[in-house]
Amino acid sequence: MRLVGQIHVTLRGEVIHREPSIWEKIKQRLGGSPDLATDRVRVAFEASSLVDAIKRALVSLGFDNAVSLVVDDTVVFQDTDSKAGDLPDLMIAMSEHTSLFGSGFRELRLALEHEEAGLHLLVETRAFTEHHAGEPSAYVSIGGRIQELEPRRGESAEEYRNRVAPLVTDSTRLESARLQFESFVTRLEGALRATMPEAIISQKRAEALVVRPSREPEQEAKLEPSNPAYDPYARYYPSPMGMMLDVMLISSFMHMMHAPMIHVVNPSGAHVGSAADVSQNPGLAEANSTDTGDGGDVGHDDAGGDDFGGGDFGGGDFGGDDFGGFD
Repeated sequence: MRLVGQIHVTLRGEVIHREPSIWEKIKQRLGGSPDLATDRVRVAFEASSLVDAIKRALVSLGFDNAVSLVVDDTVVFQDTDSKAGDLPDLMIAMSEHTSLFGSGFRELRLALEHEEAGLHLLVETRAFTEHHAGEPSAYVSIGGRIQELEPRRGESAEEYRNRVAPLVTDSTRLESARLQFESFVTRLEGALRATMPEAIISQKRAEALVVRPSREPEQEAKLEPSNPAYDPYARYYPSPMGMMLDVMLISSFMHMMHAPMIHVVNPSGAHVGSAADVSQNPGLAEANSTDTGDGGDVGHDDAGGDDFGGGDFGGGDFGGDDFGGFD
């Protein structure tokens, strides 16, 4: 189950004007005022100031683990050793690189992580100094996982499936995790408002997703932060058991009396249905070779549902050797 949230941060910016054409220059000399405004805006904020504001918001929520910081094409910090409590190291690295960026940058990507109430949370901020009018200046994307549903080091696929199988049938456990995640995203929104009072902060989503299996899983890696299914956790912590877990969860939905509020999407992010919908119509979650990612095939009568009944996914395909060990 993928816990996915996003908060938009919008700062006041100046409209970017293009260079006038030769004819427009002539009109200007004759007293005319051609419209040179484009559909893009430029925001004036410094990399160090943005990182500090995000850092203070996350520290107030208990974060102290840094994952990475990339400004334009420069890797400022990368936690290659999984060192705990290394946020001060990231700030030191940022101070050492401040002179390289001056007062501006094109794109900044900052990622920090935290564990609370059985969830592993990752918050990624992607900020742009130039963007289309109407779009946010920064996307704060939140990804989370239930820790006990994640593979353990050295655990084979078969061992993983045997351990997790009874957990995915507990709708109360899944719903509690979803509510805990929603609470965190709301608290993060409030913390960002406190550290960035000049910005417009708006929460866009906080939900639990399961991705419908696809024969083209690479679709998922191409998603941008603006996509509803964008999951920063999968970007930084890809799991070899991710597809297996999705299949196990979908199978469990079909036998639940009261399905949790979990959405099923295809790899491109298009909505397929809720867990309750899948429970009533298993065909909604069937992977098929003609899936183009636009959700157009959802609900068609030819979606039989047998793929989830224990034949294709219940045995050899996800039985153990295909995934190997997790190390």
